Parts: sequence; C-alpha cells; structure tokens
Amino acid sequence: MATITMDDKEYTVSDGLTVVQAAAEVGKTIPHYCYHPALRAPANCRMCLIELTPPGAPGPIRQLATACTTRVGEGMKIVNDSPRVKAARQQTLSFLLIHHPLDCTTCDQAGECYLQDFTYDFGPDRSHYVETKNTPPRKTLGTHVDLFSTRCVVCTRCVRFCEEVTGTAEIGLTHRGAHDEIDVYPNRPLENKLSGNVVDICPVGALVSRDFMYKSRPWFKKVNSVCTGCSKGCNITTEFREGEIVRLKPRYHADVNDFWMCDDGRYGYHHVNAEDRLRIPMKREGDDLVPTGWNAAFDAIKAKVNEHGGDKIAVIASAHGTNEEIYLIKRFASEAVKTSKIGLLAKPITDADVVYPKFTIEKDKNPNRAGASALLGDVPTDNDVWSVLKGAKGAIVFGGVPDHKLDDATKNALAGLDFLVVVDILPTDLSETADYVLPGTAWTEKDGTLTNSQKRTQRIHRALPPLGNALNEWEFLTHAANALGADFDYESVEQITDEIAATVETFANATTDAIGERGYVLGSGEPKAEELTANYAYAVKYWK
Repeated sequence: MATITMDDKEYTVSDGLTVVQAAAEVGKTIPHYCYHPALRAPANCRMCLIELTPPGAPGPIRQLATACTTRVGEGMKIVNDSPRVKAARQQTLSFLLIHHPLDCTTCDQAGECYLQDFTYDFGPDRSHYVETKNTPPRKTLGTHVDLFSTRCVVCTRCVRFCEEVTGTAEIGLTHRGAHDEIDVYPNRPLENKLSGNVVDICPVGALVSRDFMYKSRPWFKKVNSVCTGCSKGCNITTEFREGEIVRLKPRYHADVNDFWMCDDGRYGYHHVNAEDRLRIPMKREGDDLVPTGWNAAFDAIKAKVNEHGGDKIAVIASAHGTNEEIYLIKRFASEAVKTSKIGLLAKPITDADVVYPKFTIEKDKNPNRAGASALLGDVPTDNDVWSVLKGAKGAIVFGGVPDHKLDDATKNALAGLDFLVVVDILPTDLSETADYVLPGTAWTEKDGTLTNSQKRTQRIHRALPPLGNALNEWEFLTHAANALGADFDYESVEQITDEIAATVETFANATTDAIGERGYVLGSGEPKAEELTANYAYAVKYWK
C-alpha cells in the first residue's frame, strides 16, 4: 500500500496503480479518453493532466504529468483541481471539439458519452473555432461495426485493442496531424469475433454497433447476468425496455472475461425477442397444436406416467438450464416419475476453441455442461442422448437449446412414442411431434445459477417476466411433481440453490450468499472472488 496526498487529503491506495486507477479507488474522477486499464497507455489525448510532486522531491515541485502513465508512490502529492490543471484540461477539450459535430441528438452514444460528460464537468462553455470543420466520411468497418469519423477523437483505443487483445490488427491510423482518421487496412475488414468490444471502449460516439444503432437511448433498465453463448460464462449486463432485450454488454470480471465478450454471445440474444416464442400450453389434436391449460397438462402427464410407469418414461434435461432446474429435474425423474432413464440435451462439441492473445472463446456452446455433469453424473448426452428412448413409451424433454436440429432417425423415434412432452421457448424439431408443447422461459426471464468450465458457479438475474402464461421451469417441475404425489415444497430459486449446497457434495458451501455477484468455484471451500481493487474500482466508476 502507498500513502499519497490528493487535493490536500491523504489516502492509502494499492501499490503500483496509475494515478487514474488510484483516483478511482478513492472515488475521485480524473477525465481521460485514450487510457484503458487493459491496454497500454499512449498518453495521447492529454485529458488526464495533473500537477504532482514526486515522492522525495526536495521542494514544492509541481509539474504537469499524465495521470494515465504516472504510477503512485509513497509520499506522492497530487493536485487534481488547481487553476493550472483546469486550464490545461479546457485547452485539451477545445482541441478535441474543434471538428466534432453537434449531433448529440442523433448520436447513439448520447447519455453514456464521456465527451459529453467531461465537457460538462471540465470543459469550456464555448468554442473559439470558426473555421470550416473537417468532415471525414462515415465508414463500415465490418459486419457489426460502423465508424462515424467526424465524432472520433483519435484516442486509438480501438487500434490498441485489435493489436493487443485480438492480435488481428485490422485497424490503424491514416493521414497525419489534424487529418488523422481511424480506418481498417485495405482488404482487412473488422471481422474478428471480438469486434463488438471496440464499440464498448470507444469513449465517444465514433464506433457504433450496427445491431444497436438508432434502437434506443441508454435510459433503460439493466440487470447483471452471465452470457449463455458458451461455457466460458462471461459476466454481462442485460439491458432491456418495454418487454424487449435491447443490448448485452460485457461486465468486468478479472478471473473470467476481463472487460470483454465475443460477438456470438453479444448478438446471440435475438431469439429471446422472437415473434414465435411459445406463450401458452398447447396439446396436439390431429396434426394441429391447440391451446390448453396447465392443469390439463399436469393431469395428462400424471395419467401417462401412471399408465406406463417407471423406466417406460424418459426425462431429458438441458445443458442450457440452470443448476436449480437440473437439480429438480433429477429429483422429478427419480422421485415423481420413478425412472432411471435420464439424459442431457446439449450442443455437441464440433469446433476448437478460438484463441486470441488475451481472450479465448470456448468450443463448448453449452453454458451449464459443467453444472449438469456435476448434478446428473454420467448420463447420455450430445449425440447419444436419444439412447434413453430405447424401450421407452414416453418422454419429457426440456429444450431451450437454440437452433437444435434432429436427424430423421431421432424424429422417427420421437414420433413413435406414445406420449411426448416438450418444454421449450420456441417451436423446434422437438415440438413437431410432441403431444404437449409447454412454454418455458429464456435465460433472460429466470433467476438461478450456471457453472462454467472453470467450475465457477455464477448467478443469472431475470430481466423480463415469463411470456404469456409460461412458467419458470422450477415452478413447472414443482407442480408436476406434486401432481404425481411427490413432495416438492419450493417457493424461490434461492431455496433450491441452498438445498443443492446442503445436499450435493460437489456444490458443498455454494450457497446463495457465497455465490454472490462474483461467483463461487466449486471445491474451493470459499468464494473465489477477484481482488476488488485496481481494475475493478476503475470498472465500477467508468465502465458504462
């Protein structure tokens, strides 16, 4: 730890921090554009200027320095609000705004723009520049990202990201001086699988997401959650308004995803907003599915289970389900249906990990394979999952695996069952021959936990209520089990989480409180939370 003085007040901060990070750790703001803690610091925007007296200086030496490249030391004295500092920052902002258009009313970044924020807090109230502005063109950099060059302050965060994090180096600077422009190199569009992150780190409205462009102002509701695109378990923020998911953004976690997420996860939410989402229970009459009620569905399940009994009924869980759902499915199968035929529906692993210098996209596209394996044990899964249908007369299948396709042999096997219940969120190959198609909930509509490939159990939080008459899967399982004479007495997801921690050895001590918002590594004996300093403090203060 180092003791420093900032604006005449003494603070104790972590060793080795930049002044920007140290200020964030004690709750003070130092404006900056080019600096990002996960990238090298070029000190090219000059917005973070401070006055400082170095440790051990023989007198009141107060030199201007960049807070993004200066690291704190014992006894350092920092001045963040002197007239000299304020004048330097105003001059910097004046230059940054010379060619910037006044298009905040149409800019996607409005409301979460540091050019707006820092101009209001630190800048001059008017421009003295009356000459003709440069108007470089708008550019399409890649499939997901456009560049409004007129808004760019040439902080080079995007350049450094593509050099240091992805190693693909598609973005660079063209021209010189006041005519500097960001652009992609010829025949090298921005197509790496982390491209959306350059929009996140752009401090102004220059780089924009084509998926989010003109969709919404940022004054919407947000919840913390976990990406379900693969087994990595990137921490994210789910942003929503008026019953619709509008954007996913990465949330900092040093031990999982740092500041980043991949494009597959970022843009893979659209099925949640699909018009053909299942909303009401349906039963088959001839070739058609017609509306029915939940009680009728529970009665039908009870009748068929009682008719066939035990191992004539297969129950198949989903590797896209939460730990709480999978735990109840196992209890439901063994205690209510009284069957040993349990399988796990999962996307088979067909690709390799995509490895970048500072980020890996995992090949397993199931967000909870690790949790399901710990809870269910060695059960048929992937392409072998349908082996549990051998000798069965009926099946209850929990889907929720986006774009899951069945081969003809599996379709024929399902069609040959006397009774098939499918719980899912969209019409799929599974629902084509189902006797009952029951609406489940997407990950954005449920609370619970997922266990990633590190064996870190993390929380997801509900952003939206279940659609229509859909039930959360844990509620469906509770009602269905009780209809069959089992004793399921659950009133909340947290109750199930804590029961798992108390009864499943692999999940020992992984209680709701222990998991918290940063996760719990199974078998560790204690929460494996990141060190809550430095980049974490920076992320809390500056990451929008």
